[in-house]
Amino acid sequence: MAMGDRPASMLGRVSIVLRLRSLLVVVALVLVGACGSGNDAARPVARSTTTSVPTRATGDGTFTMTTEQFVDPSRPTGATPGRTIPTDVYVPGGRGPFPVIVHSHGMGGTSRKFTQLLGAWATAGYIVVAPNFPLTNGDIPKAQQVLGDYVNQPGDARFALDSVLAEGEPGGRLEGRIATDRIGASGLSLGGATTYLGLFNSCCLDDRYRSAVLMSAFDLSPPGGVWNWSRSIPLLVFTGTLDTSISPDRQSATITKLPGPKWIVTLQGGLHSPPYEDVPDPHDALVVATTVDFWNATLGGDTTARGRIASDATVAGLANVTVPG
Repeated sequence: MAMGDRPASMLGRVSIVLRLRSLLVVVALVLVGACGSGNDAARPVARSTTTSVPTRATGDGTFTMTTEQFVDPSRPTGATPGRTIPTDVYVPGGRGPFPVIVHSHGMGGTSRKFTQLLGAWATAGYIVVAPNFPLTNGDIPKAQQVLGDYVNQPGDARFALDSVLAEGEPGGRLEGRIATDRIGASGLSLGGATTYLGLFNSCCLDDRYRSAVLMSAFDLSPPGGVWNWSRSIPLLVFTGTLDTSISPDRQSATITKLPGPKWIVTLQGGLHSPPYEDVPDPHDALVVATTVDFWNATLGGDTTARGRIASDATVAGLANVTVPG
């Protein structure tokens, strides 16, 4: 829709969206060098002059990203002993302590497909822990990827989180910079299924998560696990009307089970992964704005952010939000 076609009441929101889109361009340009693999060096990110994404009071608007190799010797990868979990860790500049978000990629995905979104969260003052799962990440040949290994992924996410939290202990590189009582989770597609397990299933429950973002997500029942959908936890859920990978009806079947409080954002014309990954998409800016609002409201202690979630998630022709009572 052209600017001239938008109602006058939308002009302020459009301005926010356009400024956020400019931030995404800045972050994308800065992170070009972070998209390769195997480089564990910290990558300082220059502070942007764009102020559309709120910067946490304890951060300075910059962040570094490192890739760490976490190895869990207690669990196998198929028939191979141990699980190696390469994990991107985004750390805001400043003293902290900073809340933590654990982000899970989808089937055939990688953490490096989310540098714009995760970078925006880090810029806003959140440590982001983004593991690459041993048997579903896109860096291994497709013939070697194993969908059924999703049952082990909540354990991978837990191990990656524990490893980063250990770095916040005395003598660690993140000593004093982690808010261990403010931890959230997010996931796309199969990563969303992984997140649902960590939130609501007895197989993998991690009660440290205080809030979560689910993107094109659905639930998968593991062997031996028991679902408990009564846990009340703030949730921000995105679905796309043109998602052909996981139908909106399949996603809604899970969403109806969630006790909330929850914000259900419907992306008009939204596909399965482009609104969240590093590809140009018309929903990019509102996804950034809405998720930052949500994290600020549920983890960041911003008492005004909750009221911005619905307004930033409502853009004529692009998205609308439902907040069940």
